[in-house]
Amino acid sequence: MMPLAQQGFTLAWRSLVPLKNSPGQLIGYVLQPVLMVAVFVYLFGGAAAGGDRHTAVLYALPGVLAQSALMATIATGVNLNTDLHNGVFDRFRSLPIARAAPLLGRVLADLCLLGVSVGMALLVGLVVGFRIGTGPVQVVVAVGLILAIAVALSWGSALLGLVSKTPAAMQVTATAVIMPLTLGSSAFLPIGSVPGWLQAWMRVNPASHLADAVRGLLVGHPYDSHLGVDILVTLGWVAVMLAVFVPLAVRAYRRRI
Repeated sequence: MMPLAQQGFTLAWRSLVPLKNSPGQLIGYVLQPVLMVAVFVYLFGGAAAGGDRHTAVLYALPGVLAQSALMATIATGVNLNTDLHNGVFDRFRSLPIARAAPLLGRVLADLCLLGVSVGMALLVGLVVGFRIGTGPVQVVVAVGLILAIAVALSWGSALLGLVSKTPAAMQVTATAVIMPLTLGSSAFLPIGSVPGWLQAWMRVNPASHLADAVRGLLVGHPYDSHLGVDILVTLGWVAVMLAVFVPLAVRAYRRRI
């Protein structure tokens, strides 16, 4: 039997191959960061940054990257639920693979698609004036944080997809969870610019720590004053989510099949 990691990559490739015949599925991953950059830089960014468009780009783009990571995880649960209803996992029962392999394959496939989304966001950011103010090590760490939080949250999305009755129900529930995390964070607005009651939520919101960490790693001063704390908190959330969601998702998968 192949190792679990090899099985996961094989099944991830199985999920990605059909995209060459239906590239329209990639449109959402390409357009979402473009629209977010346009909305938060050109519509709201100037006001949030005191009318300074360049400052708005520097502040908003890391927030777009963080939001893209969180929003992209919804697809994991939706795709898993769809595969369950289509009988895909019934065929996996006869294969000599680990029980967790189909889940790992789905997470890895969606991680590749997230890479497309993050790459597009960075490309659009460079076009509209975003410039990285740090070094290659910080950039690698920033991308690593984005991918790590996406992997951890994807397992939560997988769990939700396995216990939901329909793909639509899963998507509605996941969106109801993700939207308050992204919009109620410092991804697009400084904490000091919102009412006090919202500031309290933004300070404990894990999406705020992710956005602030990515911003500090990519832009540097003046957004790196609490960089170490933001990185540690983000990694802490990654560890907690993996410890909770992975075993629960595998258990839910065993019950469904």
